[in-house]
Amino acid sequence: MKRILYLIVTAALALPAFSQQMLIEKNSGGSSAVELENLRRITFNGNAVNLTLNDGTSIASNMSDISRIYFDGFSGIKNIGKEETFITYISTDEIVVNCRAGETINIYNINGSLVTVTRQQSDSGSIGIAQLPKGIYLIQAGEKTAKFVKR
Repeated sequence: MKRILYLIVTAALALPAFSQQMLIEKNSGGSSAVELENLRRITFNGNAVNLTLNDGTSIASNMSDISRIYFDGFSGIKNIGKEETFITYISTDEIVVNCRAGETINIYNINGSLVTVTRQQSDSGSIGIAQLPKGIYLIQAGEKTAKFVKR
């Protein structure tokens, strides 16, 4: 159990700066959240998991008291909206989005990596996606975010 937990945490810490928090939920219903940029070290002592933060404080939890450990905010995109309100057309070569002219549009792949940045020319403009491989993407413009599938 310790080895699996260690591998998961180590892998998450190796991810790019998209990671934001590690959350530990306890069987009792309580939880702890740690900003990954503030996490210095994770150690295992017997049946305890100790998180040491950059400021020298630590959080200790008994492994038998932990119900779940997970990471939040890998892509940095919080709200995914309905595609039909943001994207009006998708083909293999372009998508048409509704946002303000001049707004920056970011496209992320399913791993959360930024693959395209463009500036919207009009309130309803097309964006070329022919260069993107087939897959699932997230598109973000201002507060609007949606997913689309390139086939």
